[in-house]
Amino acid sequence: MLIDALTLSDDSLIVCDICIVGAGAAGITLAREFINQPEQVCLLESGGFEHEETTQDLYAGKNIGDAYFPLKETRSRSLGGSTNLWGGWSRPLDDIDFQDRPWMNYSSWPITKTELIPYYERAQEVSGLGSFAYNFSYWKDALLILGCHCPNFKEDIETNIWQIIPPNRLRFGEVYRNELEQAKNVTTYLHANVLEIETNDSAREVQQLRIGCLNGKKFTVQAKVFILAVGGIENPRLLLASNQVQKNGLGNQHDLVGRFFMEHPYLNSGKIYFAQPPILYTQQNIQIGKTFLATALGLSEKRQESEQVLNFSTRLLSVLPDWVEAINSLKYKLQRKHEAIHQAFPSITEICRYKSNTSVLEDLKTIITNLDQVSARAYHKLFNKSFYSGQSNFYETHLIAEQEPNPDSRITLSSERDQLGMNRTQLDWRLSSLDKYTIKRSQQILADELARSGLGQLEIEESDEIWSKVQGSYHHMGTTRMSLNPKQGVVDENCLVHGISNLYVAGSSVFPTSGLSNPTLTIVALAIRLADHLKTKATQPINLTEQRLLKI
Repeated sequence: MLIDALTLSDDSLIVCDICIVGAGAAGITLAREFINQPEQVCLLESGGFEHEETTQDLYAGKNIGDAYFPLKETRSRSLGGSTNLWGGWSRPLDDIDFQDRPWMNYSSWPITKTELIPYYERAQEVSGLGSFAYNFSYWKDALLILGCHCPNFKEDIETNIWQIIPPNRLRFGEVYRNELEQAKNVTTYLHANVLEIETNDSAREVQQLRIGCLNGKKFTVQAKVFILAVGGIENPRLLLASNQVQKNGLGNQHDLVGRFFMEHPYLNSGKIYFAQPPILYTQQNIQIGKTFLATALGLSEKRQESEQVLNFSTRLLSVLPDWVEAINSLKYKLQRKHEAIHQAFPSITEICRYKSNTSVLEDLKTIITNLDQVSARAYHKLFNKSFYSGQSNFYETHLIAEQEPNPDSRITLSSERDQLGMNRTQLDWRLSSLDKYTIKRSQQILADELARSGLGQLEIEESDEIWSKVQGSYHHMGTTRMSLNPKQGVVDENCLVHGISNLYVAGSSVFPTSGLSNPTLTIVALAIRLADHLKTKATQPINLTEQRLLKI
């Protein structure tokens, strides 16, 4: 059932077994796991079906650390959450990401990769992906048939594989809207914003949530179990803002809520020249059957350990002629200006590639100067002919790396308040010396291997000015990290907030380390795992006669 909370009576009371806050990848996955189960589930979503600027503005905040995007542009506050923004690149975390690494502070997870594999396999299906296969050896023969040969690198250089979700499965809000609408035991409330988590006097049990709507209406949700699933910035925000009983916020006895904010540092820096361009690394979205793959160059676990660096990969993009770059830059600028904003959020690659100082007039001048080549390209595309632009064998290196957990990289509350009266967030993102060493050293290792093998040459950008070009990847992780020890984390191995009997957290905010993989596949796997854990508690459904609903 789908209900617009704007139509509820003021001061309504909603009673259920499980209340999930946030209808993104984690929240929708959790809710679906309980469809046709005995439990009555309430799923709360701040937005509606589409982008609404007044709702999106609730995400606005301040950046006080390393340069970062405006906070409200890095997430989507509507049904489906940030799956409305992403490109579907999917990959599990690597074995080493879960392990204790002596050269990295605050490393290791309280669970292993092996424990997560059954949930990863289920997450593949939820995400519309193929087989749970991310080893290069699995795909090698099929790639060879397509002409995608693997160069003769040493074992230290590995091929990282991503699977890409098909466009028709990208937006969880669209894909699963009908299921949520038809579910008899799951009620989804749109335009419902949590204002505070209210506990008993000892703050050891959550009793209810106070909910507000932008039209001024307020209501309350009571449940046996509460799950926060609103992302790596909003999860700590809600915990910190709920400070009526514990003045420092819930789950924050050891001042850990909001700390260890991690991103995937993304840097467009340097170029590679190949004597013979390896198709395997220079083609995007390689299709094998119904599965689309993407690749990047990475370092083996053995080499990461010997060099004492973090996980890292390099994606390659062709260096295009000026006139092609001008066309793409112009398209990017026009898209950002004219499209609906929920469609116009750029990908990280677009940001890194086309966020330039050129004006629209400068782009047009470059295109007009090369009209003969532009016309030739249009002709070849129109008649479906092969196209050769005179492209060189140079490729841009787009670097993405793991970030070291750092307690000084954090989310806090500012004194500024939003339309609902809640304190806005403040981000202090910080790169450590190990983060920077990883990016520099990993490039040098790749450069040395290219030279040794005779395959090509990597031109590294040596200046320290490159750090001003580092950007994030819209991946917010670590702010309610998982740990067996309450003094080292906010939630336990089952994502239960330490010291509170019925409050759980889902999503990438529980990641103790980030790895280099896009987080969504792991978010979905952990959500399925949490649902299974809650089912084992075998709670009896409660009487819902007190629930007052108004159906759309």
